[in-house]
Amino acid sequence: MKSERRHDLQTNVLADWLGEKVKKIQDNATWVGGGLLLILIVVVFLFVRQNRLAGAASEGWTRFQRARAAGLVALSQQQPLALNNAVRDLESLARDYADAPISSYANLTLGDLQLQNGRMQYSLNKSAAQEAFESATGYYQAAAMSTQSDNIKNQARYCEGKSLEWQLKLREAKAVYQKVTGPYQPEAEERIRNLDRQGTDAFYKEYAAWEPKPKPTEEKRYDDVDFKLEDQSAPLSTEIEAAIQNIGAEDAAEEAATEGGEAPAEESEESTEGASPTANSDKVE
Repeated sequence: MKSERRHDLQTNVLADWLGEKVKKIQDNATWVGGGLLLILIVVVFLFVRQNRLAGAASEGWTRFQRARAAGLVALSQQQPLALNNAVRDLESLARDYADAPISSYANLTLGDLQLQNGRMQYSLNKSAAQEAFESATGYYQAAAMSTQSDNIKNQARYCEGKSLEWQLKLREAKAVYQKVTGPYQPEAEERIRNLDRQGTDAFYKEYAAWEPKPKPTEEKRYDDVDFKLEDQSAPLSTEIEAAIQNIGAEDAAEEAATEGGEAPAEESEESTEGASPTANSDKVE
C-alpha cells in the first residue's frame, strides 16, 4: 500500500509539473509565435534584399559593358557626339555605384577613353587634346581613390603618369610613377629611367613645339580639278608621327631616348628658333 501511495504521489507531482509547463507555454504562445514570425520576416527580407542587390549589380555591369563598347566604337569611328554620350553614361555609373567596384572600373575606362581621344585630337586641335588629357588624369585619380583593389589602384596610377607625360608634366608623372607597386611597378620604374634620360627631354621639347597646320582655305568645286590642297598635318619626325598616330608620346619618347643615347649637343635659341620638327628629327632619332 505504501508503495502504491508513493507511486500515486509521484504521478501527481509529475502531472502538476507538466500542467504548470503547459500553462506557461500557453501563456507565452503569443510571444513565441511572434518571435518565430519576426525571424521569418527577417529571413525573407534578407533574401529579397540580396536578390535585389545582385540584380542591381548585374544591371550595373551590363550598363558598364554597353557604355564601354559604345565609347570604343565612337573613338574608332571618330564620332564625338557618340563619345560624349558614352562618357556621360560612364560618369552616371560611377555616381550610381559610388561604393561598388563598378565605380572604379567606370573611372578607369573614362580615363582610357579620354587619353585615346586626346591622342587622336592632337594632330587636329592641341587645345582640345590638352583638355582630353587633363580629363583623363582626373578620371585616373578618381579610379585610384575609389577602389579597394591594389591592382586597379596601381593600374590607374600608371595610366595617370602616362596622361601627365602627354601634358608635358614630366616631374608630376615621375612622382606618380614612384607610387606604383605590384605588377605595374617594373613598367613604372622603366618610365622613370626613361624620363631621366636627356634624349627624352629633347624629344618632348620637339613634341611641345609642334603645331598642326591650319586647314587650307581653298575648296574643290569640281571633282576633275586638282588644286593640290596641302595635307592638314605638318611634317613630323618619326617619333612625333608615332606619338600622335599610334604608340603614344610616352612610348615614342622612350624609343627616342633609347635610340638617341647621350644627350644631343646644345644649341642656341637663335639656331633652333623657327626650325621645323622635320629639321630636328635627326637629333631626336
